[in-house]
Amino acid sequence: MLVLAIDTSTSMSAVGWVEADAGTPNPVATRFARLVAPAEPGHAETLIDRMTAALATGGHTLAEVGLLVFGRGPGTFTGLRIGLGTAKGLSLSLGTPLVGISSLEALAISAGAEGPVAPLIDARRGELYAALYDVRFDACRPVARLTRAEQVVTPESLGAALDLGACQSRVRFVGNGAVRYADTVRPLGDLLPLATSAPDPYRMALVGLERYLRDGPQDAAALEPTYLREPDAKLPAAVR
Repeated sequence: MLVLAIDTSTSMSAVGWVEADAGTPNPVATRFARLVAPAEPGHAETLIDRMTAALATGGHTLAEVGLLVFGRGPGTFTGLRIGLGTAKGLSLSLGTPLVGISSLEALAISAGAEGPVAPLIDARRGELYAALYDVRFDACRPVARLTRAEQVVTPESLGAALDLGACQSRVRFVGNGAVRYADTVRPLGDLLPLATSAPDPYRMALVGLERYLRDGPQDAAALEPTYLREPDAKLPAAVR
């Protein structure tokens, strides 16, 4: 099966595909490609072109995609709306089934580390989207178990909010939020390299495919992004 994965939760555009055997519960990729780059000038202007270009590296088109996996957030309001809108549009026009996964979980499984992993996405306003996962490798596949719920925190309250003092081993921090607030985060654990600050679409595709094979597709009409807080921009009260 050809699986396409996208994430637009940050200022980075993460797009990739895998070809994998859908006849096994733990599919393994036989071919793949991934593209992670700044979404400049923006996701609206670049996402479809990058999806098309990434697929073209393997001689594929959007019409051939058998499953679309997308990061449902949390993250930037505009980025999430564009990602979800694109995913729903393809599902409606081409009949492509959808699976949404947490962008924080996607970061955790992209970290390349075992043990406690705290993905942090810059939420602006001096805040972070954060969670804590226990990541283990099962036959080289990262599996992330959520141990502290997704939440909005300030950098200064991060340790208490995620109860990092209870961790039995040193915490690894990943994501653009960890990079932005490195001085505050570094005393709490290990800061992983900038190269891991966006979700890996290769990992996303395989995790999404496993869930699709186990649970089936999600209802495209019912899917909504995970915001965790109100958007920065709001309509005037008279317009609502």
